[in-house]
Amino acid sequence: MRDDFVVLVPGIMGTALTRGGLDVWDASLRTLGGFLGPRRTKEVLGLQEGIGDADPEPSHALDVGRVIPGARLLPGLISDTGFTDLRQNLGLTEEQFAVFPYDWRLSNRNTAAKLERFVDERLARWRTKADPGLHPGAREAKVVFVCRSMGGLVVRYYTEVLGGWRNTRSVTTLGTPYSGSVKALRFLAGRARWVPGPLNEWVHEICSTYPSLGQLIPTYRVVLDPEEGRTQLTGRVPIEGIDPRTIEDSFVFFEEVKRAVRANDEQYGRDRYALHAFGGDKHRTDQAVSFSAKGRWTFHPDFSGSADPDDRLLTPRGDGTVASFAQIPPEWGSLGRVLWLDSRHADLVNAEGAVEQLRRICHDMPLARLLSSDHPVGVELPDVAVAGEPFEVWATDADAAMRLRVRRVAEDGTHGEDVEMTPCGDDAFRAELRSGPGRWTVEVYSPTTAYVCRDVVLVL
Repeated sequence: MRDDFVVLVPGIMGTALTRGGLDVWDASLRTLGGFLGPRRTKEVLGLQEGIGDADPEPSHALDVGRVIPGARLLPGLISDTGFTDLRQNLGLTEEQFAVFPYDWRLSNRNTAAKLERFVDERLARWRTKADPGLHPGAREAKVVFVCRSMGGLVVRYYTEVLGGWRNTRSVTTLGTPYSGSVKALRFLAGRARWVPGPLNEWVHEICSTYPSLGQLIPTYRVVLDPEEGRTQLTGRVPIEGIDPRTIEDSFVFFEEVKRAVRANDEQYGRDRYALHAFGGDKHRTDQAVSFSAKGRWTFHPDFSGSADPDDRLLTPRGDGTVASFAQIPPEWGSLGRVLWLDSRHADLVNAEGAVEQLRRICHDMPLARLLSSDHPVGVELPDVAVAGEPFEVWATDADAAMRLRVRRVAEDGTHGEDVEMTPCGDDAFRAELRSGPGRWTVEVYSPTTAYVCRDVVLVL
């Protein structure tokens, strides 16, 4: 219905976590004070051991601040270009749109319970106070959810396990890891790509205490075996750096949701609310892991090491953070219903096709099917670079006629260095950028087509 209430649920790093008014994660990444020494920073950012689904103890508690509209990243795991002007682009009034802020460190079960209270309060307010002249159907309104990344897991738990589907008209997820992410596994094991060793250790020590990140560990058949094909992580050799209980909790969390979906489908039907999934499928993305005879493990961008020939036919792509097939709700069973975008994980919600589709969903209009362009370009760049030193940006499967370029975009929207990408064989192109310290959006674009792809780099 056009008079429904729209709620945006962000993902990791999408909400400022503060103490004494200071955005502690942002301040820590800007100054790298904890990275360089003071243990107090780690104590503030971390959570108590064994927190489970509970709230933090006072010494670890942080205030939930504003939802962050601009660029952010958690080095080695996730980046986000923000959602500036999303409400206006969707054609919604301030009263009809809300963003749910939350402590993204906590268990997704905990956050889903907080979302339930948030929805109950805000939906009731909308139903009773919306202008009946402008919104005649508001008294029968439900919620239209727009979910970024992990936010989709929070909403999925709310709708299916907590029964929130009764108040839900539709759920749209963008890059949600419905069956986990190998990049999260790599991150939690302290093996993040692109991140300098000391910073990697600092981030790993803090974030390994976050239940939400543990609930991103992949539950699909992620382990390559030269004899068995693919198997799940459970029952494998211990993974250095990850508590086995964390892996177990991820499987329990995803199984809770799948079991609830099956039960709700059987009792109430599959059309309880509309489910839409947007994803990225053009970019190099970690897909699998393997173990040596001595228990050492390796990450893989494809399934070529599997004994099952069918595995080797799988498309080894994704949005740079989540594999393409992991962005599919398990009950769908195929790639066909996902609406694919050219964007990387960081920028899915801002892609032109995504905004147009979301506008249609919010205004109860028919959906368009094609969101990707005709350009299957994959982009890769580091999460972290060093000030004054060059860092590389790559594009694959690109056409020379696109004349691809790369530029830096500052937080105020001004453009910095802008360079042409040069060919390096097999439809691949590269460019080097240099930058001063800060957090930059890097934009690969074509001046001859409408193609654009964005991500975020932290320059130290």
